[in-house]
Amino acid sequence: MDTQKKLISFDVWDTILKRKCHPEETKLYTAKYIYLKYNDKLVKEYADIYKILIRRDEIEEMFVRQKFNLHEDEEYRILDVFNVLQKDIFGCENADEALSKEWIRVEVEQEKKVTYINPEILPIFEKYKDLDMCCISDFYMSGEDLKEIIDNLNFPVKFKKIYSSADYLLNKKSGNLYKLAEKELNITPAEHIHVGDNEYSDIQVANSIGIETIKMNKTPMYFEPKRERNFQFDFSKIKKDDTSIENRLFNLGTELSPLLYFFIYNIVEHAIRNRINHVYYFTREGERFIKIHERFLEANPFGVELPTCSLLEVSRMATFGASLNNFSIGELLRLWSQYRTQSMKALFKTLSIDINEYQQYMDKYEINIEEDIHEPWFNIKVQKLFRDEEFVNSVNEKLRRKREELIKYFKNQNIFNDDKKILCVDIGWRGTIQDNLAYIFDKKTIEGYYITLFDYYNAQPKNTNKFKFIKNNDVIWQDVAPALTVFEMIFSSNTGSVIEYKEGKAIRKAKKEETEIVQKYIAHIQDGIYAGAEIINDYMQVHPFEATEFDRYIENLVTNIRKNPDKDLMEVYYKLVMNDTFGTGKYVDKNGNKLSLLGRLNVFKCRKQLQNETWKEAYIKYNHIEYILFLMKIKSLLKKIIRR
Repeated sequence: MDTQKKLISFDVWDTILKRKCHPEETKLYTAKYIYLKYNDKLVKEYADIYKILIRRDEIEEMFVRQKFNLHEDEEYRILDVFNVLQKDIFGCENADEALSKEWIRVEVEQEKKVTYINPEILPIFEKYKDLDMCCISDFYMSGEDLKEIIDNLNFPVKFKKIYSSADYLLNKKSGNLYKLAEKELNITPAEHIHVGDNEYSDIQVANSIGIETIKMNKTPMYFEPKRERNFQFDFSKIKKDDTSIENRLFNLGTELSPLLYFFIYNIVEHAIRNRINHVYYFTREGERFIKIHERFLEANPFGVELPTCSLLEVSRMATFGASLNNFSIGELLRLWSQYRTQSMKALFKTLSIDINEYQQYMDKYEINIEEDIHEPWFNIKVQKLFRDEEFVNSVNEKLRRKREELIKYFKNQNIFNDDKKILCVDIGWRGTIQDNLAYIFDKKTIEGYYITLFDYYNAQPKNTNKFKFIKNNDVIWQDVAPALTVFEMIFSSNTGSVIEYKEGKAIRKAKKEETEIVQKYIAHIQDGIYAGAEIINDYMQVHPFEATEFDRYIENLVTNIRKNPDKDLMEVYYKLVMNDTFGTGKYVDKNGNKLSLLGRLNVFKCRKQLQNETWKEAYIKYNHIEYILFLMKIKSLLKKIIRR
């Protein structure tokens, strides 16, 4: 080593520090923070994280041009940029400097999260460990901010001082920041080595004033500030070998994980922007959904304070009876508008009332409780039954107690006890439970968020709002509707459905065959979903996006589930036993849908079975009757020829 050397200085970015993302993505993180936390202040034009970022870049460029025109070093301070940005995006005359300082803190914290020590710098540290060391950086943050970012990483060396261009409004590009540092540290260029990655400011300019230099490699990164920019989640490192169905189901879960992750991501972003402090997840699917929300609370990808969350033990059965104002045909039309054919036995199961207690009334009006009645409200026997005051009063008393028990449960859980807006989450598909609760708690605004929603059967309660994750109607009707059961299956739990409330507690009921399928098969899919969600969450903490940027990605994922059914997913799907007691009084049992060899060769039987199947692609693939599609194409072609 040359004995006359006294100091080695280092550029910061891409020299001693590397980022896990493009530097503009750190700025985008701050833009997203502003978008989420201060969305109610934003001028409509800037209710977009990319527009906030672009405006910030324009302001920075404006400061550079001003300095250039004054023949000064083209430097600026981030505080000044944020003060101007406030006025533009909030449409205000005066900036709140405290707010600008808050944004600086947010950006410093994000820089700490996304930076790491450049491993290529370590041999240089070792080689020049006997020299004094400092940092010289052209950057819009102060030296103190840079010091905090650097100190966060526990460097193996100590830097005597950190010189940032923002502190002095002098830069390396002009050579002035080098000269200032040398003067302050009382050294000459001949005693100075500088290490950096920028060919011009770190190497050529430093060489021109007599400083020895060491060139570092620059990491090329691409970023374009536009919506739906490129992203990629690599699940390969967590996937298991495919030697068992359990492992294959886990791997399938990783591929499905974006569906659940971004569903909850949308919900949390909605809650933040609408100042909702708590989110309630409806059982049973909510028991799976809430795990992602809880993960957000542990490893926050949003950067702002998040709403808390809890499970709400509810079901259509447990809430419908309690929501009725009275037991009458008019009130039951809320149910019968969906289930136009229903037996009295199925009705009483839906209400969670033992029909055996009312057998005498059924006998009196000659009603067979097992018989399916089409449009019961028009049936003469049913009309007579509902005119029987003794019968109606008895049922009304049971319904009154059900409402009291439900309210007691809610009070015990400290739910709905204040005047704030409520946000609840369920899988879908029409928000019936939300409606039931809105009728019970009619003074409270209750919002609901769902994977998707279909057309409503009934007029919506005035105190409700509903939002859907999948909004594209083509995807809803072509891809979600045919495979509804598979979505419910993927997120099902083994805890049973709530059937009623007693003494302030939710009473659940589960069918053994149903819970066994969840434990034996579906749990592996869900484990894969959670593992995949971890990968996505790590990515999202470094790469900011708005929630809606993934809409198309999710639509394509859902379409692929329907069009290209996974072999193992089908095997589980056709073993499925699911609770569908509400409305029908029955369980969905997919067993028995496997065709025999003779059955597969029977074209007429295959066609008839297909007519009853909603998810036709799965049924065809599961039973290996792809030839049916060929025959259908031939038939269609013949019809066209005949018409000609």
